[in-house]
Amino acid sequence: MDYAKFGVPKLDEYLGGGLDRNSISLIVGRSGIGKTILAAQWAAEGARNGETVIYISTTMNKYNCRDYLSRFSFMKDVYDKIHWRFIRVEPKYLLPMTKEKIKEGLEAVYGISSDLIDRVVFDSCTDLEKTLADPVLYRRAIRYMADFAYKYEVTSVWVEEAPMVGPWSETKNFVETVLFMDILRIPDGYARAMRILKKYRTPHPLEWFPYEISNDGIVIKDGWFVRKDYEYKFKPHRED
Repeated sequence: MDYAKFGVPKLDEYLGGGLDRNSISLIVGRSGIGKTILAAQWAAEGARNGETVIYISTTMNKYNCRDYLSRFSFMKDVYDKIHWRFIRVEPKYLLPMTKEKIKEGLEAVYGISSDLIDRVVFDSCTDLEKTLADPVLYRRAIRYMADFAYKYEVTSVWVEEAPMVGPWSETKNFVETVLFMDILRIPDGYARAMRILKKYRTPHPLEWFPYEISNDGIVIKDGWFVRKDYEYKFKPHRED
């Protein structure tokens, strides 16, 4: 089966080969945890494989994006192959909320025929949610976005910022895969860790697995973090 891989070996392995084609996935986590880096790695892997990739950013501009992301090794020789789109989400472009309005907006942003696109990153859903400031309108918007992606068989990754306190938005209920990135308190202090909260049709590990951010991007480290007396204790990874 052909998967939309991240190019991060252990993560692709844990996902059963990568993300399913013609699916929508969510990367969620708090600010500064590495969500954009991971999404960019997925985009770069597609571009490296000759796919048509669009990265929509609502938080960066073309200058700080290039200055930030192009320096990672995974972007070598592929940064300019990705179709970067830098937008500001404005209510006047979304309202009244209709399927046709969303379709027109996405096609204008893409600037490429939808049936030619393989991968799309939307970074981030949080800006869309805050701009609409209405949970009903937000649910409708992401449903229309999802319908549009499925119609044209575009494999999509959405990025969302998790609040420091309080519940997440309902985005997680509209996607097929959820990757949650967080900082865990462990006996030696704190560590970055990731968890696959769900992936349809695929057995996957339920434990937290550690990662680090390096010049190579997100690097999955060996082993797992498991609960121990309401904290986390490292357990070395054992090969079967």
